[in-house]
Amino acid sequence: MRVGGGHNGAVRVLICGDHWGDLAAADVTSAIASGWQERQPTAEVVAVPFSSGGQGFVATVAASLNVDPEEAQSHSHLCHGDAHYLDGAALTGGGDSGPLGAAIADAVDAGAKRIVVGVGDAAGVDGGAGLMHALGRSADLALALPQAVERTHGVELVAAYKEDIALLGLKGASATAVDTLGWTKQQAQDAEACIGEFVAQVRRILPPRTDLLTGKVHRLDRDPGSGAGGGVGFALGILGARMLPGADFFAEIVGLDRHVAAADLVVVATRIFDWRSLAYDTVATTVQAATAAATPAIVLAERLDVGRRETMSLGASAAYPLTDPHSLRRRMDAEPRAALAALARRVAGTWSAT
Repeated sequence: MRVGGGHNGAVRVLICGDHWGDLAAADVTSAIASGWQERQPTAEVVAVPFSSGGQGFVATVAASLNVDPEEAQSHSHLCHGDAHYLDGAALTGGGDSGPLGAAIADAVDAGAKRIVVGVGDAAGVDGGAGLMHALGRSADLALALPQAVERTHGVELVAAYKEDIALLGLKGASATAVDTLGWTKQQAQDAEACIGEFVAQVRRILPPRTDLLTGKVHRLDRDPGSGAGGGVGFALGILGARMLPGADFFAEIVGLDRHVAAADLVVVATRIFDWRSLAYDTVATTVQAATAAATPAIVLAERLDVGRRETMSLGASAAYPLTDPHSLRRRMDAEPRAALAALARRVAGTWSAT
């Protein structure tokens, strides 16, 4: 396939990608860029690491802001000016959101004016209760909640969530844990009951606001993203955080629209290209930006779980798997960077300048 080239005839390629397992987003995009330029030495390649709010959030923020990753505290906390970035996945690794609450408290005590939390890849579901107790510094929820709200007053909070799931319900945090965490249905039902009681307690302590137009009570537990991070989204919503998809947040800080406008081709990488990618995350955000700019976009993935029809409906021109669909084996098992570079070389051969 052919794409238009720049003023010198070279193809301008924008590469965006999230982390692949333990491989950081910056390493993913770098490997793809390397492979692409091996096949197209004259291509003008720009690599933009991305995050949807999950694992590796802080490391990707550091790369996007050109900050030395070593400045990040164990890749979970980055201070940049008066803004603090927290990796919710890293800070809730044991399924308890308490360490994240403590990190928010530390950021506030350090004078943070803005705190951005990547919310995703939860290891458990506690509804954000641990966060509230730690931030409010009390085991008594009736004391912790008001104190947590007071401590963060005047601080801009942003929740960059990976999943747009609600806290409760058939598609809420507990229900989806059956697939994401391997829970039994009974475990999910028990957790749903506990989280439901926690939400009821919160409503008694901090009565929810009523919409002046509709007269209906605003249910934070039903908001998109409230179930992200096992309920961390809900806790941050109580604190008045601005809720938005993590990929949209990154689109803002990296200037995605500007990069897309300057490109002839957009390449976006994701580990698994499935139904979630069609609704939100790095793939959806990047491809939608490319579509708006009338720039062709393609997807590179370790595994494709959607077909050509779904790929086209998203706006992508094609999707290429790292896994051979016929043999069900990876094309290169030795090293993920090498496998990504090899895939990029192969795909680059099918996209050349006019």
